[in-house]
Amino acid sequence: MKTLFGIQKQVTGASVLMVVGFVLTLGFIQACVTTPEITPLPISHWNEKYAYNYDPPQKMPPASVKVNVIVVNPFYREAESAFVDTRFAKVGKGFSKSMGVDLDKIIVAKGMTAVGPYQTLDDVTYPDKKNADITLAPRVFLTTETKFSDSISREYEGVGHTEKPFTMKISGWIAYEMREPLSGQKMWVKKLELEDRQIKDVEIYEAIALRTDSYGQVLQWGEGKLRYSGREEALANALKDYYPVIMEKAWTYLNTEEILDLKEKTREIRDRKVY
Repeated sequence: MKTLFGIQKQVTGASVLMVVGFVLTLGFIQACVTTPEITPLPISHWNEKYAYNYDPPQKMPPASVKVNVIVVNPFYREAESAFVDTRFAKVGKGFSKSMGVDLDKIIVAKGMTAVGPYQTLDDVTYPDKKNADITLAPRVFLTTETKFSDSISREYEGVGHTEKPFTMKISGWIAYEMREPLSGQKMWVKKLELEDRQIKDVEIYEAIALRTDSYGQVLQWGEGKLRYSGREEALANALKDYYPVIMEKAWTYLNTEEILDLKEKTREIRDRKVY
């Protein structure tokens, strides 16, 4: 019985060792097997909500400077401007709207009274024109020059795509304009030339087979549906860099003493034109 018991004990111990070995081997194999990595398509962090913000560095008491200023969102659809391109229309609209809001904040922070911001000059009502001393109606002009590098074949979301890297050169200017509200006569212009900027990004298209051989092998790939357009992203990012400079210049240019002088000129214009 001792011998049999000893044999049984040895067999049982060997079985346990075999099971443990099998489990360890299986775990090692599973650890070595990796799931293929799926690369997601890039996503715009703007999500088509192109908004910018500027906070004035100081604030005067409200209405402490007796000037009423109509604020109009900057006109951005200048001929040959990048914003004329429909792909950049939302970027331009968001930038113009943001700048109008922040110009309004600057006028108020300097102790003047702001009216608006209006979307365009044509939207300003006659009573507001009659009661205002000055109209602030800036203009924005931007150009873009895009150069593409060689296309790259890549997989996104497990599907073949064509990636086209590019470098976008961006330049332009901002014109801060003051007008007599009723006549629209231009009274004061200061211009800011924007430094050239270069932004890198990509465009990504679905890859489609244009030619195949008799065995079904693809001989030539083409560009299908656009899945990610980095050009809007590039322009919006450049504007984000420009924005503090643009608004800080506005803060400097919108000097209350100078605007009070313009208020007197507005009275002279109205007296001459019998408004």
